[in-house]
Amino acid sequence: MSSYRLLAENAYITMTYDIQGNLQHDSQVTVSVIFENKSGSFLKSMELNVLDSLNTKMLRPEGSSIHDGIPVPFQLPPGVSNEAQFVFTLQSIIMAQKLKGTLSFIAKDDEGSTHEKLDFKLHFSCASYLITTPCYSDAFAKLLESGDLHGSSIKVDGITAPFHHVLAKICFYHHFSVVERVEACASMYSRSIQGHHVCLLVKKGENSVSVDGKCDESTLLSNLLSELKETLSKC
Repeated sequence: MSSYRLLAENAYITMTYDIQGNLQHDSQVTVSVIFENKSGSFLKSMELNVLDSLNTKMLRPEGSSIHDGIPVPFQLPPGVSNEAQFVFTLQSIIMAQKLKGTLSFIAKDDEGSTHEKLDFKLHFSCASYLITTPCYSDAFAKLLESGDLHGSSIKVDGITAPFHHVLAKICFYHHFSVVERVEACASMYSRSIQGHHVCLLVKKGENSVSVDGKCDESTLLSNLLSELKETLSKC
């Protein structure tokens, strides 16, 4: 399993990305992008630009305008890949969003240089705002008893994967930790960068999985569960 997903590719370059939150920054996430040169050309003067939304903005060097791209801090000889990180600030994390962006670069070979560009859409899922956080069963029980959490449920049919495989995918792709597991039932926990508690009760039926979720932000929970449904439907 890899947490990196395809961002965009063309004949010159493949870009994959991963988004990580940080509990020290409740309004920031870091987007790590791997640039892989799959051509015979030398790629240089790479610049990444993402169009800001009202909610989410790319952190640019001081003095830059919102139209300025950020230089990628390396060049790529043929067949080489490297990784760069870009920080985004955001206000609300309760909904997923997509931002349009462009990578511009110069491709140089024996015949000369050409200016190239590659458009992409950067997808910030709600799961990308969650941080894998351990939670003890007594603290988990207190959260559920507090009465502060909203509830919602999903059920996905046609699942043949073993239960431990299902739990591993939820942990890996959605940043949850297992609080407790008893046979075909598990309680799971995660926390958002803005401190929202997310509690799940996951049960395996004969060919199905049901998830009861609780969270102190109902819209966030609803969106997280629909993302979870998409992952489970591939199990």
